[in-house]
Amino acid sequence: MKTQPSGYRRVTTRRNIVTTLVAFLPLAAWADPVNLTAGRVIAFPIVIVFALIVETGIVALLLAFSGMSPLRTLLGYSATNFAVFLFLFCPLTWWWSLPVPLAELLVVIADGACIKLLSNFEIFQGDDFDRVSWRRAALVSCIGNAVSFLVGVAASRSL
Repeated sequence: MKTQPSGYRRVTTRRNIVTTLVAFLPLAAWADPVNLTAGRVIAFPIVIVFALIVETGIVALLLAFSGMSPLRTLLGYSATNFAVFLFLFCPLTWWWSLPVPLAELLVVIADGACIKLLSNFEIFQGDDFDRVSWRRAALVSCIGNAVSFLVGVAASRSL
């Protein structure tokens, strides 16, 4: 019977701890700002557009390290990201009054599924494509949403 080296268990445990912490990161970084006041009605769409553009760019850049075509991924993910925002995040926070951290967690999961789906299509794969695992898709989605949140907060405070 083959035994695992002693360092194997530590690496796996560390990886699982890091994965768990990354999965709960959206609870700390809740998403694009959704508080509309009379003075921010014009600024709100501008903030949302910039946050979505930055998130899409970050995700496309991170997926380029997996061998995905950056431009095609940028275009494909921008469409899916906008759809997730419009048809999932907005209804969850505005109509159903779901707490923003919970809505953001669902958005991260949906974005991760979109990333995994896009990576399965050959049109988005580059020449040196490496398989995108569910863990990598979730991590990229979490990073993209966290950066989107930071851009949204920074832009909403400066406008």
